[in-house]
Amino acid sequence: MSFAIDTGDSGGSQGPWISWSSNGSPEKGFPPRSWVLRDRDDSGDKIEDVVPGFINGCVLDLDSLKIGWERDAGLRQAPERRWNPTVSQATPRPDESRKASGSHAWSRALSVRCAIGGGRAATWEQGSFAAYEAFAKVAKQISAQHPGDNTLPVIKQVGVEKRDLPNGSANIPILEVVKWVPRPECLKEGAPVIDTGDFGTPAPKQQAAPPKQQVKAAEPEPADSDEF
Repeated sequence: MSFAIDTGDSGGSQGPWISWSSNGSPEKGFPPRSWVLRDRDDSGDKIEDVVPGFINGCVLDLDSLKIGWERDAGLRQAPERRWNPTVSQATPRPDESRKASGSHAWSRALSVRCAIGGGRAATWEQGSFAAYEAFAKVAKQISAQHPGDNTLPVIKQVGVEKRDLPNGSANIPILEVVKWVPRPECLKEGAPVIDTGDFGTPAPKQQAAPPKQQVKAAEPEPADSDEF
């Protein structure tokens, strides 16, 4: 059995969210080449923190994987996304419109639920060049190595590639499949989650959720870690 991913409808996603910060953010205190987790605290206020992310390894929920196109909708607005019909069927760029910088308005995007360690799950949803390039490369490994059962891949960051671009440069995380594991509890249907809502609007009221485990900036763990 094969698992084909062709990396060549719109909807929201379940938070919290994890993303790759290629060049960092001096304003927010994020260094270049870091993974950032966006969440809300118990009061509903937005919080963003640097986390180990794929450096320690994350499990990708392939059943949740979506790939397609994203267009920036402006400040404090969610991007417009158009997902491919299936992960094995890429679609053309929606149109050839361009930004003021000259780059295409529509960029390739992905969305996938991940187990990020400590019993927590987050959605990696991003339309940046660096993030998608990283995913496109590891997708080839996933397709080639998929065992044809219900196990999921543990993906680890093993380095960073710097790529010069017409309008600057990008730091691309190098990701590898290190093993295949049974589905973690946090990725199973009915697992406790926190509805963080859209960051452009207040978080909805909800029932009390189990206390969140604090994510610590830790040294990379061995590939055979069972922290998920």
